[in-house]
Amino acid sequence: MADNSGRRTPLTIIGLGNELLSDDGVGIRVVRELKTRLASGVANFEELSVGGLELLEYLVGSERCIIIDAVVTGRGPAGTVYRFFQTADSGTVTLTSSHQIDLGQVLSLATMLGAHLPKTLTVYGVEAGDVTTFQDACSVAVSRAIPIVVEAVCKDLEGAGKEFRARTGEWQIIKGVLTD
Repeated sequence: MADNSGRRTPLTIIGLGNELLSDDGVGIRVVRELKTRLASGVANFEELSVGGLELLEYLVGSERCIIIDAVVTGRGPAGTVYRFFQTADSGTVTLTSSHQIDLGQVLSLATMLGAHLPKTLTVYGVEAGDVTTFQDACSVAVSRAIPIVVEAVCKDLEGAGKEFRARTGEWQIIKGVLTD
């Protein structure tokens, strides 16, 4: 988001979800962990239970944006961590979401309207096992993924995650399910 002076915010980190719906709250939980790990002022942190066009307000005016959310792809077991990296010049993004219209549609609309979108957008998705049960904690598998996402975001911010950016515009598995 732009600050009150109209300047762009260097980094916005958004955790999406509903922390009262089991695994759906993983994005918010990751953002809370990141707040304790990153130095004050490094990023603008947002905990949001919105999607679709409402998300646009938080994307506009940021130089770089990282979004963390629960995903249900059916491609992997609960707790699988995915990353999607997109640059402003790499064309239309095709990300689907259960939050009203999908992120790709939001970004396309914003581009048509001339909005100042982030130059880079990284989405971390954690495969959810249960997003419908009222429970104020994530499942065991998704809870185990939280420190993996936190570490991946920290490495990206330090520049150590560049190997994942080679494939802009497609989902990549960062880490499969951890086993004991």
